[in-house]
Amino acid sequence: MSPVLWSIAAGFSVMLVSLSGIIFASHALSAWMGSRLTYLATFSAGVLTILSYHLVGESLRESSSALAAGSILAGVIVMEIIHHLLPDVHHHHEIPSDHAHTAIDGRKVLVSDAVHNITDGFIIVPAFFVDWTIGLAATAGILLHELVQGISEFFVLREAGYGTRKALTLNFSASSTIFIGIILALFLASFATTLSLLAGFAAGGFLSVVVRDLLPHAFESIKVSRTWLPHIVAAIIGISLMLAVTNLVPHKETAFPASRSSLIAYTV
Repeated sequence: MSPVLWSIAAGFSVMLVSLSGIIFASHALSAWMGSRLTYLATFSAGVLTILSYHLVGESLRESSSALAAGSILAGVIVMEIIHHLLPDVHHHHEIPSDHAHTAIDGRKVLVSDAVHNITDGFIIVPAFFVDWTIGLAATAGILLHELVQGISEFFVLREAGYGTRKALTLNFSASSTIFIGIILALFLASFATTLSLLAGFAAGGFLSVVVRDLLPHAFESIKVSRTWLPHIVAAIIGISLMLAVTNLVPHKETAFPASRSSLIAYTV
């Protein structure tokens, strides 16, 4: 399957995961999953860290060191700008239960989720053009993060006064913006140099998520629970699985397109 079709399929999978809040319609599943969300976030951190390393290497291979470094820095800066423009939007990685959320909180969460999903789409595309296994690993990391985030946002919306069906519908609608990022990335991926810079941008974006979001949460969770071993294990499993994928699974690298017409040909 072509990188374009892989990217589209990945976008739909992320949209479906945004409905993960439905799991908590069952009280039994709610109790089981709620205690494990924090470890899924740490597992995702391990996956995204190794993924970032490979995307950095690809960007360096296809462009000059200065351009690659600039694209990585751009990815970090864009994510930081998003973070500061939409501060404190309650992207918890565990079920919120210690404070109430207003309707304004719900709207802020939806806007933030829509913006973040655009960036997710933007960084999925270059991963699939590097290699389908790298793309799948990128999608897996995003899916895990979206799973944890989607469940948390579901509870924010419920506490903000939305019914279950409306909360799920709004979450699903916000996640559809991932295709804005995918379409934009495919448009910019018309030339090899641009695509290599997108790989660097994706690496910077993933690193920002790990450093700004996932690791601080892990440290806070360890501080509260006084239990660090499960987080270490979760991170090691994530890193090990990602290393296995990138080193043991046969790779079939996709040649970066030299023109827009050749990019379109990937869909055939």
